[in-house]
Amino acid sequence: MSGFASIGMAMAAEAGAVARLLTRQLAEHDLPADADRVTRAVDGILADDRVGFLLVARRGDEVVGVSYVAMIWSLEHGGPSSWLEELYVLPAWRGQGVGAALLRASLAQARERGCLMMDLEVTEDHARAAHLYAREGFVALPRGRWVRGL
Repeated sequence: MSGFASIGMAMAAEAGAVARLLTRQLAEHDLPADADRVTRAVDGILADDRVGFLLVARRGDEVVGVSYVAMIWSLEHGGPSSWLEELYVLPAWRGQGVGAALLRASLAQARERGCLMMDLEVTEDHARAAHLYAREGFVALPRGRWVRGL
């Protein structure tokens, strides 16, 4: 693929495309990829921007990448913060700066919303993503993420 994608806030009309990309990302990482659950989450994010925001990379009318940033209030960071929960670019668009553009736009939008920091996680086998985050100023922390259903 050639040509650059534009970056902007996801629109309600793009909810289906965004959900498909995020479901695809989960599947690529061998995580539960329940399309209905992802669609509900995307609809919820688009309905209430206080929870976070979705940015998309567009090439014409096609959504070729997406990022989701959740808004949080952090004791560790001393106030409003953000969590880059997802950043995904279709394989045909990787290596062309789309991921970096989405990341930079995500940082800028979080900054505009008053966030002090942005956190994220990267699996050990995802060296390409880790390189991008390090290049953009992120620092790895010596702790793991734990989760439990409620």
